[in-house]
Amino acid sequence: MIALWCAMMVLGAPPPSSGTVTLPLSEMLPLLNETAPSLAAPVPAVVVSQELHGRVTHDALEVKAKWVVTVLDGTRWARLGLLKMVQGVVLEEVSIIDHVTVAVQGGELVLLSQSPGTYSIEAKLSVRASGTGLNRTVKLERGRDGLEGVLRLESGSESLSLLTEREVFSDSGVWPVKWRTEVTKREAVQVARPPLEPTVTAARAQVVSTVEGRARLTMRYALQLDRPQPFTIELPEGWAATRLSMNGEARPVLSGPAISLSAEPERSGGKEAVVEVTLERELGIFHLSGRLAFTFPAVSWPTSLLDVTVHLPTVFEYQRLGGSLEPITTLGWAPAAMPGKQLIYQQHLIAAAGPTLELAYSVDLNNRYFKIR
Repeated sequence: MIALWCAMMVLGAPPPSSGTVTLPLSEMLPLLNETAPSLAAPVPAVVVSQELHGRVTHDALEVKAKWVVTVLDGTRWARLGLLKMVQGVVLEEVSIIDHVTVAVQGGELVLLSQSPGTYSIEAKLSVRASGTGLNRTVKLERGRDGLEGVLRLESGSESLSLLTEREVFSDSGVWPVKWRTEVTKREAVQVARPPLEPTVTAARAQVVSTVEGRARLTMRYALQLDRPQPFTIELPEGWAATRLSMNGEARPVLSGPAISLSAEPERSGGKEAVVEVTLERELGIFHLSGRLAFTFPAVSWPTSLLDVTVHLPTVFEYQRLGGSLEPITTLGWAPAAMPGKQLIYQQHLIAAAGPTLELAYSVDLNNRYFKIR
């Protein structure tokens, strides 16, 4: 019969639509194996087991998780959603295994693989706590393919008290965890610690005057403080504030004999701040000779050091008559270049009153006229 069918194929005739064929069993079995349908796995992968361990800290729940998964089907990609990655959940570590990828996708911690086999997956996560006062709360949620089960808890410090059982069973895929932070004796001492005494670690003053007698005074205060504190600058008589800034940010200038503001550290947790103020006044016209009296602002905090640079017209020579400021030759910092003759003064440990300086001036005739011998 087979010979007849082959002959018809060679001659180009169509095979018969009906008939019977007799084959030996050894030739029939391979044909049956080739035509038998292959049965695919009902699911590409499954989670076999799951272990969750949690450790509470002051502000978070640290979770160590372990899953055993089996990939059944190698003809298509398997995707398993293990845990929900909602806001506040951070993946810190995850095991790296050949033929398996574990990553965050679509708001879940997922496993992706196309290689059949059984794999053990470990991950470390941090869940940020919410709550007011001393109470803390978190919710850990399983992914689409994760297992219901138990979350075993422990406290990371003696000052932390669990408000839930040490073994928390999931409720509809959610593990709620609550705990309370207690204030230890050491922390109580730190809380009761008095605030840092605010001081002016260094102040710089720059006076610039024109021949017409218009003067400008710029003050820069380097402050030391650990929290917002009131800071007051008392203006000397005759001076008016025209510009004010704190930590480089301009502040409104109000008229009056004093400037009051709330000084605060430049950075959160820092202990430094900078206040700058610019004052102006009319000194009056310079004569051939005369006196100049300067009074600098007084501040509400003790000042460790004040450096003063005075820039006056070069046509005069100057002599210090008195005041609390003493002349020095050099500064530990480079002042801004300004026109005029520069004089340098300094004062240490200023408590309350504003520093003072009194100068005498006269026309500088040296090398300006011929001399008769």
